[in-house]
Amino acid sequence: AVVSTQSTGHPRFSPISVHSTRVLAHQIMQILGLCMGLGGAWVIWRVKEGAGKDHVTTWHALVGVITVCLSLINAINGAPLIYTQLRAVPILGGSLAALKKRHAKIGLLTVSCALITIGLAFYSTWYEKKGLNMIWQNASFGGSMFLVGIIVAQVYERRLAPTANQ
Repeated sequence: AVVSTQSTGHPRFSPISVHSTRVLAHQIMQILGLCMGLGGAWVIWRVKEGAGKDHVTTWHALVGVITVCLSLINAINGAPLIYTQLRAVPILGGSLAALKKRHAKIGLLTVSCALITIGLAFYSTWYEKKGLNMIWQNASFGGSMFLVGIIVAQVYERRLAPTANQ
C-alpha cells in the first residue's frame, strides 16, 4: 500500500505538473496508503487471532508494523507543510525548509521499510508453500533492494543533498 502511493510526491515520478495539484494528489494517496496499511494489519491481526497464532513473529511482520507506524508519523509531520497553523505546535514547528527536509527523511525511511517488507515477504512460509525456489526469492528480494537504492539516490539528490547556501 505504501509503495504504490509514494510516487505522487516526487516531481520526477509524478505525471502531474502543477505543484498544488501534485501536493493534493500526494496527500490523498498517502492517506489512502495509510488506510490500506492499517486495514491490512487489522485483517492479518484478526486472522491470526482466529487461528490462535502469535502476532509479529517474523522480520516481515516486524518491519511491516514499523512501516505502518512510520506512515502515520510522516502523515503527522507532513500536515504542517499544508496547514500552516500547525507550525505553532512546538513539536511540529520549524522553518519550511526544515519541515520539508524532515518530511523527506521520514518518507525515505518509510518507503525503504515498505520495500524491505515486500522483499522479506518472499521468504515467508506462505511464499515457500507455493513451491517457488530460492532463485525467485533472491531475485525478488534483490529487485526490492535495487528499488530502495534508486529511491534513496533520487530523494537525496532532490531533497537532502547539501546546497551551496548551507
